[in-house]
Amino acid sequence: MQAYELISKTIESIHPEENGRTALELMDQFRVHHLAIVKNNFYLGIISDKEIANWDSLDEFIEEHLTNIVSPHVIYNQHLFDIIEVLEKNNLSVVPVLDQENQYQGVITNRKLLYTIAKSATIQSSGGVIVLEMFSNDYSLTEISSIIESNNAKILSSHVISKPNSKKIEVTLKLNITDIVRVIKDLERHEYSVKASFKEKDTDSDFKDRYESLMRFLNP
Repeated sequence: MQAYELISKTIESIHPEENGRTALELMDQFRVHHLAIVKNNFYLGIISDKEIANWDSLDEFIEEHLTNIVSPHVIYNQHLFDIIEVLEKNNLSVVPVLDQENQYQGVITNRKLLYTIAKSATIQSSGGVIVLEMFSNDYSLTEISSIIESNNAKILSSHVISKPNSKKIEVTLKLNITDIVRVIKDLERHEYSVKASFKEKDTDSDFKDRYESLMRFLNP
């Protein structure tokens, strides 16, 4: 699951010439604590209700506070785990999405992420996660299970997501083992495209940090 597939169709951005009062009204309307600040489709940063509460007046304009604004975001093709990491590290209710030219595309809400995680794979038990991408007519859970079981592993859960405007699907697999390197190599040897992988016990500090971010997000 990539960022562009999770963008909210309802939550609006806010222009820097708007004031704090308008921002809070929009946050209340959309039930979020943050809004992306956008001008001419260019992302300037993100504003929170807590920041606005510290202003001298709600009638102050956002542009007056841009020097204190942070700009966390993800790129449109980043994976679910990357989105969670940005959201969790910055304590956000929404995370802005930009395209490859840094143009604003929209936001992803933490509610949408939780819903997606609940649908795609149960990650709260110990084990690794593998995300495969393939054409729908190439999908065979029996064959995939056979490859995985030949490596002394089992599938705890699986979920298939159809990719919009594409004949491809994304298959998310939760395994009962944390060392999934051999499984990945075997899947690739059988010409499966491994789009992403995630394991709890990994010597790679980046993967470990991302896993811990996911655990904190799922268990606040």
